[in-house]
Amino acid sequence: MPTMRMRAEKKMRKHLLEQLKSRKIFGARIAKGYKTPEQLMELNLAPQVFLFKNLFSGQVLYSQVPAFHQDQIDAQFPRPNWQNRKPSRRNDLWRIMCVADFASYDYAVAAYDGLVQLRYVRDVLKPKEAMAMRKKNEEGNIWYSGQYRPCFSQEAVADLAHVINEFELEGTALFWENVWRKGEDSHWRSDLVDHEVLPPFNPKYQSIMLDELREKSLAEFGRIREENAAQENGEPESAQVGTQAA
Repeated sequence: MPTMRMRAEKKMRKHLLEQLKSRKIFGARIAKGYKTPEQLMELNLAPQVFLFKNLFSGQVLYSQVPAFHQDQIDAQFPRPNWQNRKPSRRNDLWRIMCVADFASYDYAVAAYDGLVQLRYVRDVLKPKEAMAMRKKNEEGNIWYSGQYRPCFSQEAVADLAHVINEFELEGTALFWENVWRKGEDSHWRSDLVDHEVLPPFNPKYQSIMLDELREKSLAEFGRIREENAAQENGEPESAQVGTQAA
């Protein structure tokens, strides 16, 4: 009996690892290329933006889907240098830092575009101004510990707050790996965004947790859309009843 159980456990573990591998490959294929609101809906994706943090360097990668592709790394790090090297695509180096749920697909695409454009301005158009605002060490370089530079994740959080506030993306929900990453509440508009914490998960099964969040976001988005449609369809009927009574 124990032998049979061992074989069953090994078989189940092998099946799980195969599923995880196929999920990562499929996710990377979906992540390739820019997505319009219509394409996100066709792929059964939720109106979300994912912020992945590099555990080695502290850099942050933005994605429209719960996965990432080499094309995204190439596009978001166009001017690498010794202080901001182009990061590796290794899956074990990227951990989810924040998942942003938006009220519509247009909001999600606008937020993604804004985040990528702010990164481009900082790294390409105004690198000197960006460098001047970063914390330095005694040698005048970006402060770091080992190869980790915390300024990159801090800038990503600041850009996210700026995009939500500037575009007034109401109905936004942010799920943080750790709530302290959002910084002080004064940087966020409470009428636009709610803050929550990501559910605990094993890093090995990160893709599963992100897919569950996608499904929950889709369900919530569908529920809200049905409620709005019901209200819109109900208004003409009530108006018609009032006219007949008069």
